[in-house]
Amino acid sequence: MKKIYYAPVIIAFAAIVMFSQAKGDFFGIQTAFGYGGGGGKTIVLNTPNAWAVISPSTKLSAFNYTAADVSSILTYNAATKLFVVPSASDLLDPINAFYIYPNKGTSVSFSWDAFAPGMTSKNLSSGWNLVGTNAAGRAIDEFSTIQSSVSTLYVPGTLNGHKNTTGISWGNDADRDLDKTSWSNSLLNPNDGYWIYLSSPTTYEKILN
Repeated sequence: MKKIYYAPVIIAFAAIVMFSQAKGDFFGIQTAFGYGGGGGKTIVLNTPNAWAVISPSTKLSAFNYTAADVSSILTYNAATKLFVVPSASDLLDPINAFYIYPNKGTSVSFSWDAFAPGMTSKNLSSGWNLVGTNAAGRAIDEFSTIQSSVSTLYVPGTLNGHKNTTGISWGNDADRDLDKTSWSNSLLNPNDGYWIYLSSPTTYEKILN
């Protein structure tokens, strides 16, 4: 795979170029299992042949989808600066985020883990990182544990993971760099994914319950 060192819009475009040639092939797994069920959520993906960004907001017991409906699921490895196929455990971990490419209108079902931990953390590298959040809130609050390292927020798409056209739209603030001056008015949503640019490595910690 080709190494990518550019801004998220270039990274996402490169992923489309690399994987659109393999359209119809399946690079993920149909179900990833954890420990046990505890409720859940369904993410509707009704825009076929387009990348959506999704993220678990808590520990999952299962990440379910119809394999025939999905061409690719990818995550971003900030250490290597490469898009990669997520492992089964990656799909279940909260605040991880994924690009998913449905070839038809479909959905992804998250099943919450009944034994989810009270806190989660994710090691982040210098440069661009792809992350999610566990709760709706202002960016300045949701990224409070890493504010000293983060310089830029980039939101892919006006509705991000809300591909059923519901939820908060970012409007003109989507698909462009946002510095901290706009963070007090920028609302993040659970189950969506966000690019953040770090000046130094850090650990992203979130209290889940």
